[in-house]
Amino acid sequence: MARLSTTDRLADLRRAYTGENLSQAVPAVRAGDLLPGAATEAQRQLEAKVLVAACTAASVLQLMPPASIVRPTHVVRTAEPGETLRLHLHERALGPLLFELLPRTEGGFGTGVAGLRHQQHRRSAELTTGDAAIVLAGVDEKAWDLGMRYVRWMHEFRGVEYVDGGGNDEEINEAATGSALLRRVHLWHDASWVRALPLDGAWFVEWAGGPAEEEIRDRLGHPDFGTPVRVGLRRLDTPGQDVEEGLRTYPWPAEFVSAVTAAEPDQGPARR
Repeated sequence: MARLSTTDRLADLRRAYTGENLSQAVPAVRAGDLLPGAATEAQRQLEAKVLVAACTAASVLQLMPPASIVRPTHVVRTAEPGETLRLHLHERALGPLLFELLPRTEGGFGTGVAGLRHQQHRRSAELTTGDAAIVLAGVDEKAWDLGMRYVRWMHEFRGVEYVDGGGNDEEINEAATGSALLRRVHLWHDASWVRALPLDGAWFVEWAGGPAEEEIRDRLGHPDFGTPVRVGLRRLDTPGQDVEEGLRTYPWPAEFVSAVTAAEPDQGPARR
């Protein structure tokens, strides 16, 4: 059997962290970008907030048919780390993610990311605060419109006071940790779910099933692809029982359950 080149071995390592395919990982490794971090504090803040939002949105996806807390359910499928982080989303994830991220006022409190706005490109959508941005790869105009229909439905369902404006401008402590975890989120792709939260000036990650704590600790401590930040880790066993039958029959609007599959963002290595 032929031995892998150094580039191939490094690309395979990077893919374990990011979920990229070879056509995404190999050129980056050849260019010397093994797994770059966010370059500015503004970018780190945005990425940390996206990570928290993605974990919350995934809990909603678990309740959509076929509702399950046993099978892996995540928002981010692939993270392409670079100066501007590119995220590829799992199916049906766009609407729930946008609901958590876009600024709004609910119950008198600003939620979502203050000042976040959308720029549409032909084969991707960009979320930007002006001094930081994240690209949602494969989210064309049709996919964006479907995601926003979900957001408007949720606003009406929950009685959100208004769509534009509001938002939470509070900064996250140790945002570099959240940013680093988002860029390595594929480490938990086999887990039923994952929750990452800033807690008392540090970060805590909890997940069910999937990789052992020691495996994640070793990955995060890797000299080339790990991160120097300290993270509290806790692995739970996969739930022994799935969701109750009543949750499987919750009356979700059909367009977010059945028709959504045909309008999902392309998961390939799309470019702006």
